Amino acid sequence: MSKIDELRLGFETAYIDGSVVSSNIYRPQFVSNNHKEGKKVLSSIEDELLVCDGFQISVAFITMNGITPLLQTLKELEKRNIKGEILTTNYLNFSEPKALKKLNELSNITLKMYDVEVANEGFHTKGYIFRKEEIYHIIIGSSNITSAALTDNREWNTKLVSTVHGETAKEIVTEFNELWNSNYALTFDEFYENYNERYKIIKHQREVAKQEEITSIEKYKLQPNSMQIGFIINLKKILEAGEDRALLISATGTGKTYASAFAMRELGFKRVLFLVNRGQLARQTKKSYEKVFAESVSMGLVGAGYHEYDADYIFATVQTLNRDEHLLQYEKDAFDCIVLDEYAIIGLSQEAA
Repeated sequence: MSKIDELRLGFETAYIDGSVVSSNIYRPQFVSNNHKEGKKVLSSIEDELLVCDGFQISVAFITMNGITPLLQTLKELEKRNIKGEILTTNYLNFSEPKALKKLNELSNITLKMYDVEVANEGFHTKGYIFRKEEIYHIIIGSSNITSAALTDNREWNTKLVSTVHGETAKEIVTEFNELWNSNYALTFDEFYENYNERYKIIKHQREVAKQEEITSIEKYKLQPNSMQIGFIINLKKILEAGEDRALLISATGTGKTYASAFAMRELGFKRVLFLVNRGQLARQTKKSYEKVFAESVSMGLVGAGYHEYDADYIFATVQTLNRDEHLLQYEKDAFDCIVLDEYAIIGLSQEAA
């Protein structure tokens, strides 16, 4: 019996009469997790990987516990030089960097990340495309590459079987290729450093928010933008190179204060002096920093009637610290880092004049 005849018989079993006997290989199927029947989405994906000539996967989320049970199979494919393309996304910053790095280490896999922020659109696909000669097996539905989705959750997926000329398979593969070749689909080297840094900061920020007796939704949702991530990465490189000064130039409203707060926290500075030109700015900056930090550091104001000299993080006005009675409260090496706000720089220039 030819493959086309096998396909027709499989379609009849799947869509017309379930009593018709046909081969599983050519029969569309419902793919789900069902403990009572011993069914797992993971098993279906593994079975397809082991017999395919090549594969393409597009999923919104990838976690380490999702790829771990697949690693042995993927390494077997690496030995056989069976190539695969995996497209994921930075949607909700959910995918785990260590899982993405592990996949990228496999020489037969090319990994890309679709940037939903730049594209300004959502990305929630879950599709697994396997090709064997002129036949496609495509599992498409609700399962991301996470442990729960592949083994435990109630997940609904359909396995389609088609020749390479089938209309539906063509549409799915074309859609994948459009996303894969899009300007928004970044290679591993293009996305990983920034995504990894942002993932760590967001995770840290959520831990900070949860430490409060009543979790602050405002703090929990606070996350760095692309400018702030770039600043933190570059600042780390500057410090690692042995430099002790850095300048951040960014437009008004892009978040320079939060950029400095995230940087101070992630770099682990214990004592910091933040200089501004007005008392109101000092108070505003202190409030911004409080949203980023837990109670691991104390924060105080010096200036505009405040004299909280002993705090770990000091927010002070130039005019106040310019007077010896305040400046001499501190040793020359009292602070790990000094941050000068643009207004403080203007203030210092005026004082110097």
